[in-house]
Amino acid sequence: MAIALRGVRKTYKSDHGPVEAVAGVSFDVADGEFVSLLGPSGCGKSTLLMMLAGLEAPSAGHLAVGGQPVAGPRRDAGLVFQDATLLPWLSARENVLFPIRMMRLREEAYRERADRLLATVGLRDFASRRPAQLSGGMRQRVALCRALIHDPAFLLMDEPFSALDAITRDEMGLVLLDLWERSQEPGRRKTGVFITHSIREALLLSDRVLVMGRRPSVLTADVPVPFPRPRAPGVQDTPEFTAIVARLRGMIEHNLRDAA
Repeated sequence: MAIALRGVRKTYKSDHGPVEAVAGVSFDVADGEFVSLLGPSGCGKSTLLMMLAGLEAPSAGHLAVGGQPVAGPRRDAGLVFQDATLLPWLSARENVLFPIRMMRLREEAYRERADRLLATVGLRDFASRRPAQLSGGMRQRVALCRALIHDPAFLLMDEPFSALDAITRDEMGLVLLDLWERSQEPGRRKTGVFITHSIREALLLSDRVLVMGRRPSVLTADVPVPFPRPRAPGVQDTPEFTAIVARLRGMIEHNLRDAA
């Protein structure tokens, strides 16, 4: 398994006592699999992702990525956050190359890859623009390219499209779908974990959808997605897609009623 969690818990200290964010979560993600964590805001999804990235330590339980216990930030993971978090004084190309500089790798060896990634997401003519000259969707495209520049084995995404308008968000979902499917070369399959509270987005992108309950976060369902890849956007208009959306919505509503 590329990712394995067993009884993972996370508790924070606060002025009012301990706050449990994640309670005993266990699941696996296979090599090359794309899994979405779906649940309401504040349910602990982002905390789980930060633990997978090695940016947060679990309070209890076992967490392994690539067969190794997570003990700190991982160079084999690409991260995409809710905000593009681009450096405003750098061009799009320089922002994509920024992780290479931080890893002290030879930047010249990655310039062609940076330009190729930008071209793939439709930004060939914007490589020299600074973030202020780009739309929100364009900035998130740059952030996706930045996460992929060092060809990571794992792509970890925390609601990367949540701040975008509905049309741009749908467009970015298709961009991500295309980027991820293009990366699936034999022997180099990327494993994706995607945080979202959009049911349709999770279903379109994923091989499995993990439904989370209210905080403290627990896994309440593991739903396989039956649609083959490569996946066309028209799958969203099928009765089967609509039925699974309704099923997932019912699960989330049930969780919210139980929490209330």
